[in-house]
Amino acid sequence: MPIFIGILLGLSTLLFIGPVLFYLIKSSLESGVRAGIAVALGIIVGDIICVILAAKGLGVIFEHTVNQRWLALAGGIILLSMGIKYIVKPTANTNTEGKFQSKFLWTYAVNGFLINFVNPFVFAVWIGYYSFNQEVFDSEFEIFLSLLASLLTIFLTDCLKSVFAFKLKRYIQPKHLKVLFQLVGIVMIAFGIRLLLLFFQI
Repeated sequence: MPIFIGILLGLSTLLFIGPVLFYLIKSSLESGVRAGIAVALGIIVGDIICVILAAKGLGVIFEHTVNQRWLALAGGIILLSMGIKYIVKPTANTNTEGKFQSKFLWTYAVNGFLINFVNPFVFAVWIGYYSFNQEVFDSEFEIFLSLLASLLTIFLTDCLKSVFAFKLKRYIQPKHLKVLFQLVGIVMIAFGIRLLLLFFQI
């Protein structure tokens, strides 16, 4: 039962369309499946930290408006800078073999972590999931199993997104790929502005 509930909660995150999804897809198209999986690793590390903070009762820290504002500001700046970069310089070395992939793989993981972790909505989701599990299950072990199932489900689905995105690359011409990267940049800027507006509204 805990595992089933955890899987359902993990799958429910597919309904959340955020900037990290577009970054994962772009990374897979740009540098291959390994880059996408690196992004997925960065994402899941951020999620794990959120879960640990919620479990330790530190989630209340991120419920304070001051902390939410600074997270929103940091996230907005990161997304705006990345979005502008993708618009101004939409093309990149798309070679999936050799030194480029090996040397910069960690960069994808770090970016995936940052885009995910500085988003206040991510904290809100995991705090909500943890509270839900506390209400449904009596033991800490059941809560752990449910959250573990959620995390594994999210990581596996992100890896699958990376594989599918890379497979689509063969049907996309370079000029269209350039336009697609620019569109990702626009999306990033839109999410960045949204977070900056949240900074001023909170």
